[in-house]
Amino acid sequence: MDITTRPSTTVSFRSMGSRNATPGLREYKCKPYQSDTDMIKGVKIFCYSLLLLFSVLGNSLLIAVIRRNKRMQTITNYLIANMAVSDILITVLAIPRQITETLLGPRRWLFNGLLGSLLCKSLSFFQDISTGVSILSLVAMAMDRYRGIVFPLRKELMMQPAKLCKIIISLIWLISMGFHLVYFYIFRIEGDDSETYCVLSWAPKFDERKSQDIYFLIILICLIVIPTCLVVILYSAIILNLKRSRIASKGPSSCVTSRRLREDSKVVRMIMAILIGLVVCVIPITVCGILFYYVWDWKMPCGIENVVFAAHFILYSNASVNPCVYFILHDRYRRGLMDILRILHVSKIRAIMEENKTKRETRKLKDSHV
Repeated sequence: MDITTRPSTTVSFRSMGSRNATPGLREYKCKPYQSDTDMIKGVKIFCYSLLLLFSVLGNSLLIAVIRRNKRMQTITNYLIANMAVSDILITVLAIPRQITETLLGPRRWLFNGLLGSLLCKSLSFFQDISTGVSILSLVAMAMDRYRGIVFPLRKELMMQPAKLCKIIISLIWLISMGFHLVYFYIFRIEGDDSETYCVLSWAPKFDERKSQDIYFLIILICLIVIPTCLVVILYSAIILNLKRSRIASKGPSSCVTSRRLREDSKVVRMIMAILIGLVVCVIPITVCGILFYYVWDWKMPCGIENVVFAAHFILYSNASVNPCVYFILHDRYRRGLMDILRILHVSKIRAIMEENKTKRETRKLKDSHV
């Protein structure tokens, strides 16, 4: 998506300003980022680098917390870990690409030949499936919470959480990949040895505009609008049920029920915050895509480049914000994080002590030889 990339609507924006690949780039009536000084480019690269650092570090710690704590290895937490993996994937693949384009220009590619073509197709594919994975994971979480809170007396599913999650997570990735398989046809490299571009083109088999418009709508409806509406409906039912249960639980023998309701409320608040954060981060890039295809007639106006940069930055910041939401809103995640930090701190102290011990023994050995 190159107004590009994260919400699977992302693909649709890669063609912005580039009607048909490289020629479109050269015919672009306004030179992209022409007003950017070296300082502005440096600030943009620094901001992207911070996002990369915080996303990889925060999501890695989140996965480690869930992996270390057996009590947290539930369906919901496995799905949270799955989202963390997709957030790391989008960050590692998309941000270096954005930094390259900030330095060299839109859709510039550093490799050519067969390797360049394979990288262009596969990196674009894996970069864009992650938003679909995140949204579908939120849908699966909402369904699991709905079953557990609205129908708490129903028998648990016969399958163990770990085995069930393997099936659910595999389906999530396969569905998201299925919507993006067309990438291996539409993405290709163009240019020469001096300037290579990774571009999006439906030619020669399909009509360029019509195909892209249809694909944009399919992705928008199937991977953003329908899942978001489904999640909102499920959580509305969950919240109403929690309110009724809270009123009914007021009594002398309801300690266990009240504790369970408090725990359920924490999880629901946390996941709702993640959902709201994702929607807020996806909206700007989606609006830009709609304007590009249906208002600007595939021609980006002059001077809009930094608005698009801001939309991208907001989009990618979601991967860095998610771990903060988990650690702030849920005490189990906070305790797990503190345990990991303590272990790392103790390990560092031990390493320093071992190093000092080795130095002392080396000095003693030298003195003895003297």
